[in-house]
Amino acid sequence: MNASVMIPKGFGGLTNLRTLLGFPIRMDMDGSSWCSLGEIGPLSQLRKLTLHGLQNVPASSLAEMARISSKERLDYLELHWSSSGWMELRDEIEKQQQQHAAEEVLEKLCPPPRIQHLRIQGYFGRMLPNWMMVPNAAIEAFKSLMILALWDLCCCTKLPDGLRQLPSLKTLSIRDAQAIQSIGFEFQASSSLTAVGGTTVTSVAFPNLTHLALEELCEWEEWDWEEQATVDVTAGTMAMPCLERLHMTNCKLNSLPPGLANIKRHALMGLYLYKITNLAFVENFLSVVELDVFDCPELKRISGLSRLHKSRIIRCSNLEVLEGVPALDSLVLEDATMEALPGYLQGVNPRYLELNCNKKLYESLSAPSTSAEWNKISHIGNRDISWIQWRSQN
Repeated sequence: MNASVMIPKGFGGLTNLRTLLGFPIRMDMDGSSWCSLGEIGPLSQLRKLTLHGLQNVPASSLAEMARISSKERLDYLELHWSSSGWMELRDEIEKQQQQHAAEEVLEKLCPPPRIQHLRIQGYFGRMLPNWMMVPNAAIEAFKSLMILALWDLCCCTKLPDGLRQLPSLKTLSIRDAQAIQSIGFEFQASSSLTAVGGTTVTSVAFPNLTHLALEELCEWEEWDWEEQATVDVTAGTMAMPCLERLHMTNCKLNSLPPGLANIKRHALMGLYLYKITNLAFVENFLSVVELDVFDCPELKRISGLSRLHKSRIIRCSNLEVLEGVPALDSLVLEDATMEALPGYLQGVNPRYLELNCNKKLYESLSAPSTSAEWNKISHIGNRDISWIQWRSQN
């Protein structure tokens, strides 16, 4: 459904409706004939619902009329705001009022327990709702949640700590959260829960999470995740024990946290790092078989990835060390600015090398008998060498 469409009143009479995608929120305060958010209230049989234009809802009482939390069959929900109008406001008091309204509205749009897929996009509130921040409340409310996407959260400074104990969560995607500067230990901390009979049980954080994406957190500088803070000596618990793939894009981290590179971590197979501007090294990820590092200008060292099978190193011109990768089978190296092949190529022996360089270096490698660079890759049997035109990224 197109978000610019306006729906006539009476829509709430379709009480057997199962799917409603792209419902456009219009708040007509003059009592006109167009459908408003309250029309969704009676639709108790909905299984899939997406709401657009939530910035138009001025009060939580109107959001409550949608009765989202009471829709027992709802398993797919998307909530969309647009922050463009809010960002253009000059009046700071009005901006704060609209932020506060957005926070109250989201608080009242709490999904039902059956929800499996939840996406929140364009939200410009400063804080996420209590139903995402309070651990005990989240565990009880969202036992079925499998996929959570939080996109374009321009003002949130803290990630939702309350979600770490969700038993079914498999995919977590956080994108375009420009106000996040640090992620505290609480995000992946284990919890001590009192079970029936008074015994204390340590609950691991993100027990079944397999895919984590932290993308476009452009001011993010610190991830507080010490190994000893997330591994209980007696219980042997480890945060994110099932994590298989991690995507990170465009942030200012200078190192990956020790808790992520835990020696007990066996499930992590893919590590994909793009535009991590201050990252200096990638070390001791013993289970990783696929590694991408793109546009990491400060990266100097990759080592201790004993199971690494496939790697792409793109525009990482200061990389000096690639070692401890005995299982490396396929290597893609691309950098149009390099004038000579990196010395680390002599110390690795992949079955296949794809090399994309500038024309001058390419022509030098095309004449092996006169090229000092050829010796760096002559031991690699299967090579594919091409040249690319350098273009300034500025």
